[in-house]
Amino acid sequence: MRPEAAEIAVLENIVPELEAEGFDVYTRPSPHLLPAFMHGHSPDAIALRPDKKLAIEVLREGPQAKQRFDMAQKLLSGHDEWELRVYWISSSTIPKMIEAAPRRAIEETIETVQELARDGRAAPALLMAWATLEALGRGLLPGEFANPQTPRRLVEVLASQGYIAPSDADRLRPLAETRNRLIHGGLQKTVRTAELKSFITILKTLLSLLPKS
Repeated sequence: MRPEAAEIAVLENIVPELEAEGFDVYTRPSPHLLPAFMHGHSPDAIALRPDKKLAIEVLREGPQAKQRFDMAQKLLSGHDEWELRVYWISSSTIPKMIEAAPRRAIEETIETVQELARDGRAAPALLMAWATLEALGRGLLPGEFANPQTPRRLVEVLASQGYIAPSDADRLRPLAETRNRLIHGGLQKTVRTAELKSFITILKTLLSLLPKS
């Protein structure tokens, strides 16, 4: 895996962990998100929470990594509200690539989502719908989605590439939050029938764009 791709993969992998800690995470943060003292050195990501702010660096062992690490430490010196968190790239931190699912498997999974929704099992239907959306995304854009994806990135990339309409992306974003709460034990979170129906419609639209061969 190319160094840039490995770095992106690690960042994508740590976003759910940081969100589970209550942070809002911004990878490759734009200048307007950074405090003035960081404008000369942008970290790989920042994570913000009312009681803590993280500057995140993803590094691979070597002279350049030490230079970047020292620079980041120096940059944060005197800014006690910020903490440096470093993730080192290794074979164990890079998520494994996932093969694209065959079209028939995706069709069957959409049918399962519909059955769960009809039976009133909204929470498992939603989780299965997100898995299906990722499988569809991987089939449509294998280069973008070869590795495990966060729901937020999945939606944003599909929307930016024109596969999901802006209105549909707006419907999916709050459902990504619902999905995350369910995954992390927020079992009291409810899923409305109308939301599931919209999600299923989006899945079927994407399926129609998937190559049949």
